[in-house]
Amino acid sequence: MAAAWIFTIASVIAGIGILFAFKRLMRGLSYRIKRNEFNQQGLQKDQTRYFIQVALIEAIPIFLVVLGFTFMEEETIQVTSAIIPILIILAVIAYSSAQIWMTKQELMSEVDELSKTEKGYVNSLSFIGFVTILTIPLLSIVVITII
Repeated sequence: MAAAWIFTIASVIAGIGILFAFKRLMRGLSYRIKRNEFNQQGLQKDQTRYFIQVALIEAIPIFLVVLGFTFMEEETIQVTSAIIPILIILAVIAYSSAQIWMTKQELMSEVDELSKTEKGYVNSLSFIGFVTILTIPLLSIVVITII
C-alpha cells in the first residue's frame, strides 16, 4: 500500500510543480509577443530556463519513484486499495491538462494577431507542456496497476 501512495505523491509533486513552471513560461512568451520581442534568442533562453526548472522539480518525484520501486517488492496491493491513488493521479492529469489548454487559449485570445510562426511556437510549447507534466503521473498509473 505504501508504494502506491509514494507514486501518488510523486505524481502530484511533478504534475503541479511542472504546471507552475509551464505557466511561467507561457507568461514570458505572452510578454515577449506583446512587446514585439519575439526572437529566437529570447525564446531559446525561456525554453532553457523552463527545462532547468522541470529538471529541478522532477528531482524529488524521481527519487520518490525509485523509493516506490523499493517498497513495491515488499508487498502486493489489493485492487480496492489502489483505486484511490489512481483516482488522485487521474485528477492531477485532468487538472494539469485543463490548465495547459486554458493557458494556451488565454494566450491565443490575449494577443490580437499572432503570426503563423508564433502560433506554431505556442502549439509546440503546449505539446511540450503536456508531455513534461504527464510523464511521472502516467508512469505511476502503470506501475500501480502492475503491482
